[in-house]
Amino acid sequence: VAEAMALAVISVVLGYLVAQVSAAFLATTSLWQGITVNYSSMAGVAAMVLVIMVVLISVIYPSKVAARIAIPDVKQTFKLPEPKNNTIELILPFLMKYEERESIGGFIYNYLNGHQDISHGLFSTGPVQISSNCANVDEIVKKVQLTENPAEFKCLSIGTKVWLAPFDFGILQFVDLQFCPAREGNNFLEIKISMKRLSGELGIWQRISKSFVYELRKQLLIWRSIDEETHKQLQLSFQKIITAKDQAANVH
Repeated sequence: VAEAMALAVISVVLGYLVAQVSAAFLATTSLWQGITVNYSSMAGVAAMVLVIMVVLISVIYPSKVAARIAIPDVKQTFKLPEPKNNTIELILPFLMKYEERESIGGFIYNYLNGHQDISHGLFSTGPVQISSNCANVDEIVKKVQLTENPAEFKCLSIGTKVWLAPFDFGILQFVDLQFCPAREGNNFLEIKISMKRLSGELGIWQRISKSFVYELRKQLLIWRSIDEETHKQLQLSFQKIITAKDQAANVH
C-alpha cells in the first residue's frame, strides 16, 4: 500500500508537469487557438485525487493476499501460554517424520550440549539427559497404533537444566523436549516442550523463556536447511549416544 501510494503521488505530479508542458507547447500552434488553460482549476485537483484513489483501491486485494502468505515476525506474534504449577507447556509448530527423529534429536542434543558450563550468550545448560522407550521406526509405529491416545505417547525425550541470561537473575529451569505423535495424525511427530521453573522471579522467567523458545524454533529451521549427508551423520552419532547411555544404565 505504501509503495502504491508513493507511485500514485509521483504519477500525478509527473502527469501535472507533462500537462503543463504540453499545454504550453500546443498553445503556440493552431490546434489550440482560442483555448485558455487554467493550471489551478479544481477539476485538475479532482483528477489527481481520483487517480490516487483508483491506485489505492486497486492495491487493496493484492495487499491482503500478500499479508496472508507473508511469514510473520515470530518475535512479535509468538506468545507463551500461562504457566501452571511453575511449568510452561507448549507444542512447537514443527512436524517431522518418524525416521527423522534421530537426526533432529542429534542436532538438538549437540546444540544443548554445546551450551554446557558457559558464562555468556542467551543460556547455559547442565548435563543433557536422553530417554528413549522405542528403538526403531517400526517399533514407534506399532506402539502408536496400540496406544489409545497417541498424542500422549513419548518416543524420545531430551531434558536438561537451563540457566537463562542475565545469569545474575538466578533464573533456572528444567527443559524437557518430548517427541510425540502429532495431534493431526499418526504419520508425523511433533515436539512438546515443558519448562519447569526451579528458581528465579516468575515474571522475569516468563519473559526470558520466550527468547529461549524462539532460539529453539530457529534451530529447527536451521536443521531443515542442512543437507542429507549431514542428516545421516547426526542420526548415526545420536544412535551411538543412545546406545552408550543404555549400556551405562544397564551396567549401573
